[in-house]
Amino acid sequence: MRSGLRWTVDRSPFHLQVFDGDRPLIGQASGRMSYTLADGTTHRLTNVLRTERDTYVVATDEPTRTARVLVQRTPRGIRVEWRLTPAADVLEVRESLTGDDTEHFLGGGANFIYTDLRHRVLLNKAHFTGASTLGRCNKSGMPSPFFLSSRGYAVFPETEAIGRIAFPNAVDDPPHCSDNPPPCPVQLGQPDRTQLCFKTSKLDYEIYAGSPSRVVRAYTAKAGRPTLPPTRQFALTHWRDTVADQVTVVDDVRQLLSRGIPLATEWIDNPWETSTKLPGESQNSRYACNGTLTFDPVQFPDPRKMVEDLKAQGVHLGIWISPHVRTVAAERPCPPADYPPGSFIRTPRTDPLQLDLTNPATRAHFETKLEKLFALGIDMVKGDRGEEFELEDATFAAGRGTELMNTNPIRYARSTVDVLRRLHGDRFTTLWRGGYTGLPSIVNGVWGGDPQATYEGLRLSVRRGLNSWLSGHPVWGTDTGGFNGGGPGAPSPTLFTRWSQFSAVSPVFEVGGAGRNATPWNYDERTVARFRDSVLLHYALFPYLYGLARNSARTGEPIARPMAYDYPKDERAWAADQHMLIGNDLLAVPVTADRNEADAAAGLPTPVEVYLPAGRWVDLYAGTVHEGNQRTTRNSTLDDFPLYLRAGAAIGFNQRIVGVWPKPWNLNDLDRADRSGWTYAPDAGLTHATSPTGGTFVAHNRHDTTTVLVANAPPETQVMITTQARPKAVTIDGRRIPESASLAGETVGWAMKPGPFGGLLLKLRPHAGISSVTITR
Repeated sequence: MRSGLRWTVDRSPFHLQVFDGDRPLIGQASGRMSYTLADGTTHRLTNVLRTERDTYVVATDEPTRTARVLVQRTPRGIRVEWRLTPAADVLEVRESLTGDDTEHFLGGGANFIYTDLRHRVLLNKAHFTGASTLGRCNKSGMPSPFFLSSRGYAVFPETEAIGRIAFPNAVDDPPHCSDNPPPCPVQLGQPDRTQLCFKTSKLDYEIYAGSPSRVVRAYTAKAGRPTLPPTRQFALTHWRDTVADQVTVVDDVRQLLSRGIPLATEWIDNPWETSTKLPGESQNSRYACNGTLTFDPVQFPDPRKMVEDLKAQGVHLGIWISPHVRTVAAERPCPPADYPPGSFIRTPRTDPLQLDLTNPATRAHFETKLEKLFALGIDMVKGDRGEEFELEDATFAAGRGTELMNTNPIRYARSTVDVLRRLHGDRFTTLWRGGYTGLPSIVNGVWGGDPQATYEGLRLSVRRGLNSWLSGHPVWGTDTGGFNGGGPGAPSPTLFTRWSQFSAVSPVFEVGGAGRNATPWNYDERTVARFRDSVLLHYALFPYLYGLARNSARTGEPIARPMAYDYPKDERAWAADQHMLIGNDLLAVPVTADRNEADAAAGLPTPVEVYLPAGRWVDLYAGTVHEGNQRTTRNSTLDDFPLYLRAGAAIGFNQRIVGVWPKPWNLNDLDRADRSGWTYAPDAGLTHATSPTGGTFVAHNRHDTTTVLVANAPPETQVMITTQARPKAVTIDGRRIPESASLAGETVGWAMKPGPFGGLLLKLRPHAGISSVTITR
């Protein structure tokens, strides 16, 4: 039995087949290795002429053109490169790889439409669309041509060119919402192949084998590992679509903090730059300007003091930026942006002037302006609009739009992050909207821009979030409540509550928009309380989320992902596209159905169809244990949603339980050096887990006894064991401890806490970082 990846080549005609050991993995299908010329004719590779080590010199059906096809083994998998000689006049290249109508696929970047790419056509073009009716366009602001199959392989076309990928038996190609025709021809209804087509003259791709985890590690080893954000990326961020003045920014922070809602960052959205609008004109009037990257002196008279006022409340200031310059009516022109000649991308359209950051002089000027802005103390950036405009037909200083449009948001991100790093080291955060392969190695956070404030916008945002880790970043979030749309009064209290629950389990929790969610403190008291509960749940999950982010930085694996990532052989997992696995151990199902409004109005819970995969799962709100491999209906009030912990798992979980520690959590504490917590769902056998704040957790559950050991733990450690049964005896560090009526006055102790997130609560004081517990049932 052979092991490892290998390949064979048929010479006449040239045909490549890749094996994983003795198992055929993937090969070239009919229609392989063809290309289209400027005159519209299509040609293909034919027979091998000769072999030069790992390179095959292959004839084409043009007498004057040949191809050199390199096939080699790398530490990641198999790499294929092909070049045409001469390459002149070649506009498109195509490859067909074997596929199966029964296969499922993940990948393609951060699209809103679907997580399973089976039977789909994927547009590889960085062109923005929001999570709304426009979300049904076949385009994405963060595409990636990488995809993995349920059959245990993955393909990474290493190209920056615009193109399309059609998976076996593709039956739909939704409108791509552009005046241009869809780039690159693909055939629908082909059950035996995956078609790759890109608007370039060459093609490189890599093939990986194994589980989703294994192939993603291989892919990110090539494309770039994600950066690790500072811890405050996991704390709450607030913004509003338009800000009247500097006083409003500072007051918004006070509004949240005064209601017991922690906050780490307040960002100022567009418009904020020097403009020519007059007093009384709207902030988004036709006289608002972009491109100066300087604060409007009337709206923001003292930006440095604004930074200081926020820092006095423990809050950082962020700013919206974009890579374009907006001019307005001739009667009141914007201040000059002072960019050197040749600074703008040449396009036949009438879009705002886009900075051409392939021009070194333009990039230097842009970075100089950013440095002056960020030197005020601004250490968070919302990077918008790098992918907003159609640039396929544009001309850059470095070449054609077909090969540079996709990487336009990458250059924009790199310039911005370079300046942030020069000024702030690694102590900055970003939320980026547009991207492509490699963006996760540059920015440290992204957001699903401009979702509509509707349940459809919420559903589409869940899908985009689950797809964001490939081309965006594992650390992602969405505009809680939606950006705009949805009608007067949107988002409703019910929609805002449900979206907040989704944000609670997302890596990033940011709230703001053009609707009522811009000022969440103005909702009724019960909605404000539910929002606060969601924020505090997100803070409680910080040790788990941050530990997953550290793993992502090492391996490239996502934090939150579709269930099929962990269960690629399970057909029901592929169908559960509103289910989120957060790491291996936490399963969340956001409540996204339209019927939420009617149910809430009638005072009824909303039923949610939940699929629990293999194993046993503990409902963290109800405390009940459920067997996996089955569907169930969970009724969810506005005070809860389906959230399950895998039995046998322990996760870092910093519950802020009143009356446990002498000194309560400070409002803006995200983590503390002296305190951490765990939640453990017992199951037969051994559990081993680590936490960036809690050290190491080991538990063994057998018959009527559970033993727990924490090591390298802080001096204040609490453990919640998800059991509803009161134990017969609890021994902590060798002493039998009776149940406490109140833990506040105890050095160590235990008590039963009701739900939500209840169970047997242990209060521990580890000596030299170690504490042990024996529980007898």
